[in-house]
Amino acid sequence: MNVKDIFLVQLNACHENTWFVALLNSIDGLTEEQASWKPSEMTNSIFEIVNHLIFYNQQYLNRFKEIPNKEDVDNNTFRNKEELNWEDTVKCINSIMSEWKNVVEEANANKIDKWAPELAHLTNHITYHTGQILYIRKLQGTWNPKHGVEG
Repeated sequence: MNVKDIFLVQLNACHENTWFVALLNSIDGLTEEQASWKPSEMTNSIFEIVNHLIFYNQQYLNRFKEIPNKEDVDNNTFRNKEELNWEDTVKCINSIMSEWKNVVEEANANKIDKWAPELAHLTNHITYHTGQILYIRKLQGTWNPKHGVEG
């Protein structure tokens, strides 16, 4: 297995269930009201966490594709900058995650080697926030343990 294969496995595991719950499965079936719920004002909602993931995944995807990012004076990455509803937000993160898998699949070995640290951080970042989402869902009683992470 080469470096590209490893990152494709990691991206796929972040996108779709493997032996742990993936991002898309962690948000599956949520209503906008459930996604907007916060256990306290000190925390972020699932909706805000997904907005944050959209922001960073798109920023790094643009850089990987050598597309300039827009100058962003608002550094609140948890804000819904596009003012998308929940359904469109889920479609957006799914599209970005799918595109990441496609561009890594098509990239040459030199580009993958150059981007290895960023790709490693990106997949860890997605997994970290997926864990937060599962915790929030458990707190609000919207997680079915049959979908993974029973304890």
